[in-house]
Amino acid sequence: MGMGQFGIVDGGVSVKKYLVPLVAGVVVFGAVTAFAATLNVSSSGLAAGNATVASCNSGATVSYTTAATTRAQTYELATAPVASAVECATKAYKVTVLGASNASLGEIAGTLSATGTATPDFSALDIAAADVIGVAVVISG
Repeated sequence: MGMGQFGIVDGGVSVKKYLVPLVAGVVVFGAVTAFAATLNVSSSGLAAGNATVASCNSGATVSYTTAATTRAQTYELATAPVASAVECATKAYKVTVLGASNASLGEIAGTLSATGTATPDFSALDIAAADVIGVAVVISG
């Protein structure tokens, strides 16, 4: 058994061999922690971290209307009116019509009116009303 550089007996192995990696680990951990502390998160941006994001209302409503087609006894999706709180006025929206297994049948995006409403027109997409099982709305901005 030998004495290490610091006078500590360590079965013939110098404590210095263990001290260098330990110090390097502490330095790297400190640097990573310092970088993580500089990340900023806000309700209008996306970055690593946590932030509370206020919503413009507690729930928007959406329905849809149908129109008869030229094909015998069939209907297609015509519009999907959206109504939300006035606090959502002029914010961007996206309405997605869902079919089997929540697959998207069509999507329309736009901007809500000054009263927080919109009437996206799906008639050009030729979506059969019988295929629609749900509607999803996202309001952002």
